Amino acid sequence: MRRNICHSLSFVIAFLCAGALLQAHGAGFGLYEASARGNAMGGALVGATGDASANYYNPANMTALEGTHLMAGLTLIHPVLDVTAGGDKNNLDSGWFFPPHVYASQQLADRWFAGMGVYSEFGLGTEYDRDWPLKSNSTETWLDTLTVNPNVAYRVTDRLSLAAGFRAMYLDFESRKTVYDNARLDPNLPIFGDMRTRVQGDSWGYGYNLGVSYKLTDQIDLGFAYRSSVRQTVKGDIRSESSSRPFDNLLPEGTASARGTIELPPSWIAGLNYRPVEKLNLGAAAILTQWSTYDSLNMSFGRTRNKQIPDSTDKKNWSNVWRLSLGAEYLLTEKWSAQCGYVYDMDPIDKEHTDTLLPPGDRHIVNFGLGYALEAWKLYGGYGLIIMEPVDRRIGGQRVDFDDGFCHLLSFSVATNF
Repeated sequence: MRRNICHSLSFVIAFLCAGALLQAHGAGFGLYEASARGNAMGGALVGATGDASANYYNPANMTALEGTHLMAGLTLIHPVLDVTAGGDKNNLDSGWFFPPHVYASQQLADRWFAGMGVYSEFGLGTEYDRDWPLKSNSTETWLDTLTVNPNVAYRVTDRLSLAAGFRAMYLDFESRKTVYDNARLDPNLPIFGDMRTRVQGDSWGYGYNLGVSYKLTDQIDLGFAYRSSVRQTVKGDIRSESSSRPFDNLLPEGTASARGTIELPPSWIAGLNYRPVEKLNLGAAAILTQWSTYDSLNMSFGRTRNKQIPDSTDKKNWSNVWRLSLGAEYLLTEKWSAQCGYVYDMDPIDKEHTDTLLPPGDRHIVNFGLGYALEAWKLYGGYGLIIMEPVDRRIGGQRVDFDDGFCHLLSFSVATNF
């Protein structure tokens, strides 16, 4: 037993280190890519999970896992989108990103279980041409998060289990834009200026999560989970590269301190899994995310070597939205399994306060995957396609069209138990 525990700790530590390195390239604002099997089923593993990713979907489901269970993997994400502003079409292609997932579950006693999850809950990545028409709104923005989530679960009865966990979330942020580009600084005077800024910062935020699982019948499992909001106070710096004509030093030049706050939203999660026959697992899940906590993005700045940089407040007024999913898994043979799923993801962005940090529009996601069992090991691979509904919005007085938006998801997981 001692050897098994040491083996599991080595496994988890190795993938924690890999995950921390990989997450530096993650993207997307609300991320749900928690495992290859879960992705393929559209996340419909809330009622019953069956592996260590229960730490993410519903930690109360760990009570169905005897002994030690481990899982690690990543999802390759490749978004593409056409953004047309002022008649100028930009192809938003920010490359491939790969947020990781690492999980462990350990039975401590007959009714007590402990687990750990490391995954990315939020992130976004957009990169436009440096001279595109809305460069004053954004040219490049990155937000990465990495959550470390220890959990404990207790089997109250043979049908009811409860769980609770602590979430420590690291956030890293960077944003670039061109505030002025040969712009007239005073409408009454022939004074012009150029100014590009880069804001960088990071922070730690903390929250908690709860889980409940209930076996309604031998074939139907119900699950409920809650993830609290996480308040992030980002501290870093702003760097300004500027010039003015015909007079110098009219714009901030150099580096100053930067500070901002963001309230990442809580989520309410419910789901069920139904096994009409032994080989078939049908699932459904619904997530209500309270994006109304993201009502504004406030930044305060210090003084560069020549100027005080004014504070900024960007109204967001996002709405609470639903994410609805259906999934299925079928055991083809003793070794092979197949998964599929569909997700409808609602857009929370307020029409009056749309920006270019994140493409708006509802999303439809279709997924499928395969699993292969080899003794105590299981390998999973999946593919998902996010289809973004085309929308047009007014940003900075211009009509902006977001269309031909897709996102390819390739996910891989390896799991073992002993």
